[in-house]
Amino acid sequence: MRPRSLRAILTLYVAIILSALVVVRITSYVVTHNALGVEVDRRLATEAAAVAGDTPDVAAMAGRIAAAQADHDTADLYYALFDPAGRHIAGKLDLRRMPPQGYSHFGTEARVPGVAHGRALVRRIDGGGALVLVSDNDVIDGFDTLLLRVQLASLGTTALIVIGGAIGIWRAIKARMRAMQATVDAVIAGDIRQRIPVDGSRSEFDRQAAAFNRMLDRIEALMGNVKHAAKDVAHELKSPLARLRARTATLQRQSRSAPVSAAEIEDLLAQTDDVLEVFASMMRLWEVEGGHRRERFADLDLGALAIEVGEGLQAVAEDAGRTLVLPVASAIAMRGDVALLRQLLVNLIENAIRHTPPGTRITVDTEVRGESVQVIVADDGPGIPASEHAAMVRRFGRGEASASLPGQGLGLTLVDAIARLHHGRLILEDAAPGLRAVVKLPLAG
Repeated sequence: MRPRSLRAILTLYVAIILSALVVVRITSYVVTHNALGVEVDRRLATEAAAVAGDTPDVAAMAGRIAAAQADHDTADLYYALFDPAGRHIAGKLDLRRMPPQGYSHFGTEARVPGVAHGRALVRRIDGGGALVLVSDNDVIDGFDTLLLRVQLASLGTTALIVIGGAIGIWRAIKARMRAMQATVDAVIAGDIRQRIPVDGSRSEFDRQAAAFNRMLDRIEALMGNVKHAAKDVAHELKSPLARLRARTATLQRQSRSAPVSAAEIEDLLAQTDDVLEVFASMMRLWEVEGGHRRERFADLDLGALAIEVGEGLQAVAEDAGRTLVLPVASAIAMRGDVALLRQLLVNLIENAIRHTPPGTRITVDTEVRGESVQVIVADDGPGIPASEHAAMVRRFGRGEASASLPGQGLGLTLVDAIARLHHGRLILEDAAPGLRAVVKLPLAG
């Protein structure tokens, strides 16, 4: 089974690392140990070949043995030369018994003071004699023991570092996860304002915490929008529904004495339609603010769309006594929701027509600036005070001058939501005179 907990994952990781370290250390020791043995055997073979020489002359071999024993470089080598009868001829080496032919290990049978362990080479010479060389391996054995101790100490130190590092990683991750869990528990308990601590290190944990906090910010904003929207809807529908009920009650009383006229029924239906229109507008707004419409993004030409919408509303503007000036045709490629961007343009232009006096000149324009495009709808009407710009974008927000005009007060709110869905924004500016509504959108969509 796969490890699932953090502790199990780190334990498996440490076990794998330590197993690899043990294998590496053992392999290193064995290779070095064997290399030392090979080197000893090679030296014995070289010295034996040097003593034997090119001709099997026993006297010459004895002389070479004497010279070799006098050489300080061979102080750890011991020689013995035996005749065919096994009698000792030359060399300081005195053996209790003859080692087997070839290479072999020996111990106390070498009567050499201070030599407890060695490596022997027995080489037969012509005539039946034998040449014996023994290497004193006490120094090599000491080095081999030291090597083993170093490997074990290195393995222990590395194991402590790996285990300590794993414990440190486990504690660091555990602390981060504990902070995240505490935030999640607080959010589940109802405190949506809680956030995961961010230390500014820009580490993977810090970026994850920042992303999680942005998600919570978005959830809090959406919940705030729902809460405010519910309050706004309740506030805005209270009076129309009260009027609708009062009108219905009046018609009910009148119907007892006289039939209800068609005009009164039409008026009642009109009031009902106004209430339903508020709900429909809010549903469109909530759909846009939810972000699901991004799935419908496609390549489009914003310049052509602006001209198309403007031409469709020119007759409406003329009937209302306004002049609508359209932008010069230019292709502006971007990604977005065609239906929503068309709604954005319609709302901006209709808003300018509805809230300006006859004779007003309304201009629609599109401008590409770097990596963004601006959709501009400007008029030369009376404009709106800068202090009321923020109120105009809020749900059911209205300026003092437009308080008596029909509508739900959601036109610019929907424009702002569509702009934010496309990672843009709506800006209201003073056109001196008039109002200038600017929607900035990224060309990348």
